[in-house]
Amino acid sequence: MKHKTILSVILVNLLIFTAFGQTNLKVGYADIDYILGNMPETVKAQADLDIVSNKLTTTRDSIVKDYNVKMEDYKKNSKTLIEATRKVKETELVRMQQGLQGFEADIQTAVNYKKNLLLKPIYDRIGQLITLVAKENGYTHIINSQIDGNSVILYAEESTDISDLVIAKAKM
Repeated sequence: MKHKTILSVILVNLLIFTAFGQTNLKVGYADIDYILGNMPETVKAQADLDIVSNKLTTTRDSIVKDYNVKMEDYKKNSKTLIEATRKVKETELVRMQQGLQGFEADIQTAVNYKKNLLLKPIYDRIGQLITLVAKENGYTHIINSQIDGNSVILYAEESTDISDLVIAKAKM
């Protein structure tokens, strides 16, 4: 019984490997970050993102300036204030500081949201262009050469890198 099971597994594996062996695989790779950096749409998306970021930074700077003015005023006058007024000013400063910290987090969230919103259509187009280039050049598989800045390809011939072909196709 064991021999039949082992023989069946070996036979199935041979059939699978034979089937795959008859398929002509042509694997290429692309560097998505490199392509993104060279897409015409990326320049406009970055400019739009910079506008949003600059507006939020200007607002934050205004809040920081207001906080610093109130803090300096408090430091100058805290010894002459009555206890109740001093506590009110301290509470106001603490709230402003907490609000500022919350605003910093909100800025980062807003910038990331806007970045994702602006880049999604560009990534979608990159995917479409990769598919088009792969089909035009007879590739059966395309893999990303990096993930989070780390290379995932141990070896590949440069002739299988389609990144520049995708960028050229994007500029057509």
